[in-house]
Amino acid sequence: MSKLNYAEIGKRIKNKRKELSLTQEKLSEKLEVSPSYVSEIERGSSIPSLATLSKIGIVLDLSLDYLVYGVNVNNSDSTFSEFLKLIPEKNHKLYIKLCESISNTLKA
Repeated sequence: MSKLNYAEIGKRIKNKRKELSLTQEKLSEKLEVSPSYVSEIERGSSIPSLATLSKIGIVLDLSLDYLVYGVNVNNSDSTFSEFLKLIPEKNHKLYIKLCESISNTLKA
């Protein structure tokens, strides 16, 4: 698994915050953290805990998949295609079956 890109995570947070017309101060109030910590997260210079990322997701109405990996409904096809390219061709069917199985499990 690849390392997390905290600068990209921060960019996604900043973009959504701005889209919602929230200042860093307002977001920090909602998260119960300091404005400087929000700034550090947005710059990728501080690594937020899973609890903080989860809270950011709730406040900004973003999924953790999107926050952490940038995956959403609009780009999931290309994301899964990129994963498929990383897998040896002999394992493509297994990858697809695993995705189907996970999807069926999550539907329940």
